[in-house]
Amino acid sequence: MQTATQPPRALSVSQLTAQLKDAVETRFRNIWVQGELSQVKVHPSGHVYLTLTDPEARLDAVIWRTTAATLRYKPDPGSLVLAMGRLAIYPPRGTYQMVIERLEPVGAGAQDAALQALKERLTAEGLFDAARKRPLPFLPRKVGVITSPSGAARRDIEAVIHRRSPQIPIVLYPAQVQGEGTAADVARGLAVLGRTPGVDVVIVGRGGGSAEDLAEFNVESLVRAIAACPVPVISAVGHETDTSLSDLVADLRAPTPSAAAEKAVPVRDDLLAHVDALAGRLDGAVLRGVSRWRERLGHLGKRLSRGLAFDARHRTIEALRSRLDRAAGRGVQSGHTRLNTLTQRLAAQHPRERISRARAALQLAAARLGVVGPLRTQAGRRDVALLAARLHALSPLGSLQRGYSLTRTPEGAVIQRASQVAVGDTLHTQLASGALTTTVTAVHPESTPATVGPPQES
Repeated sequence: MQTATQPPRALSVSQLTAQLKDAVETRFRNIWVQGELSQVKVHPSGHVYLTLTDPEARLDAVIWRTTAATLRYKPDPGSLVLAMGRLAIYPPRGTYQMVIERLEPVGAGAQDAALQALKERLTAEGLFDAARKRPLPFLPRKVGVITSPSGAARRDIEAVIHRRSPQIPIVLYPAQVQGEGTAADVARGLAVLGRTPGVDVVIVGRGGGSAEDLAEFNVESLVRAIAACPVPVISAVGHETDTSLSDLVADLRAPTPSAAAEKAVPVRDDLLAHVDALAGRLDGAVLRGVSRWRERLGHLGKRLSRGLAFDARHRTIEALRSRLDRAAGRGVQSGHTRLNTLTQRLAAQHPRERISRARAALQLAAARLGVVGPLRTQAGRRDVALLAARLHALSPLGSLQRGYSLTRTPEGAVIQRASQVAVGDTLHTQLASGALTTTVTAVHPESTPATVGPPQES
């Protein structure tokens, strides 16, 4: 009797494919493949499908849309390239392809290898350490700029600085920023601006460019010149996606020259507003501090008055009180002096004082009157007598005593001329003793002088 043999356990196609996928994709990662590009096709989705060939084999490859957008080298059929990526198996078809993550023309790989070796060596020296990067000055006295004198980078930097802080001068070092000799020229600019008085920060700037345009900013001599610059350096030498060794060693990396200028200087108006705000806060803080100290002084004084004497606090209080007394002493002393002056002036104007002074003056005047009064009276009497004698001598009565008479009309008019009367007029004559009433019997004209005899004694 024959026994049937069990067939070996077989793998399904999907199982075999899954094992191959796991083995291949795990083993072949980050590999470099050199080949010639053919059948390059850009799909509407953005993915790039291509084939790498050599004389004996071909390899299908794909560049996904997100990776293709960042490639600086665009695939060109017929070019010999270096592709870096991983192998992937597509189970539905049982095919494999290379997923490319980096693509460069042949020759660039050696440059990248040398650049990577330089980067690793400088990293080992600590040139790229964050700990050695210096902070930018808050308000630089001057800003040094190394760029092309005719490039857009210069105009962008100057426009931003003049807008934000027009008071800060710009010191320009015109330099070559593209092509052979760029590294040496920029290094000289760093040395010059680093020794320029007042320059507190340096911007190395240029617009974007290709990898070849930026190659000079990966030169070791320039990297070391940036590290040795005595003032902080801002690097702005490529697009935002570009990174050079100069960017890594600089104290700050800016994506554009305009961004570098914004990082280098503050906004003056913001600073002035901030200063005003700080001044207001300082004034308020001082006033609040003085108020708190006064309250504390009062509380401590009350505690000391209740017998809680603490020597240290007592000395503090005395010191504060002394300072307060000195601060207010001049005003208090001036007030006391003025008050005393006003008090004296007020006392001098008091009615009692004025009456006392008037009484003393009256007594003095009375004493002087007692002495001078009799003398003045005697002199007055003598003067009156003299005047009376003189008046008597001039009086008509005096003339009558000497034998003259005074004749008047009945109306009382004094007769001085013969023409004033006529024959038959009645006249009244006043004598020294007595009076006469007479009637005119004759009138002698004035031209006829009357004979007048000497007076007769009776």
